[in-house]
Amino acid sequence: MAASDLRERILETALDIVEAQGIQALTQPRLAKAVGLRQSHLTYYFPRKADLYIALLEASHARAHSHNKSSGAAPDFEAMLQSLMFDRNRMRFFLGIVIAVSEEPELRAILRQHTHHLLQAIAAHYGREPSDPDVIMFVDCLRGVGLRHLLEPDNPIDTAPSVGELAARFGLEISSPAS
Repeated sequence: MAASDLRERILETALDIVEAQGIQALTQPRLAKAVGLRQSHLTYYFPRKADLYIALLEASHARAHSHNKSSGAAPDFEAMLQSLMFDRNRMRFFLGIVIAVSEEPELRAILRQHTHHLLQAIAAHYGREPSDPDVIMFVDCLRGVGLRHLLEPDNPIDTAPSVGELAARFGLEISSPAS
């Protein structure tokens, strides 16, 4: 098996564990056993757990994109944002990554770049620049609502305004169909 194939298998298995049991369940022994490797092989591909988390962030987006593509339906950008920001498991996953990389400057830079790409995509969707204060505040609001739902599990998620309603509060309107 090629090294890239094994790395991909490790990431897919790690995503399966995280999706089924949460980020806390992702341990080296559990992952190594699920993939059928020794733990030392995992550290060859991912020397630090934070390296694995950054790779998982990208792999999770690739998996979501693949699922959307295979469904045949045109992706709904605002529904994707709603799921990305307001799903408790996704928010836990993201916060786990933030915590894991917080003391690693080079990994923080990768995470910062990742979040900047999201900001760029959101700005483009609404026909704005990423530096637009309304776009920045909109993204901050989305994160805040996501955190509130994570911290208030008894608060039903459907009480949150939709992404479209929140965007309208910041004067953001879709400039062209999402691609």
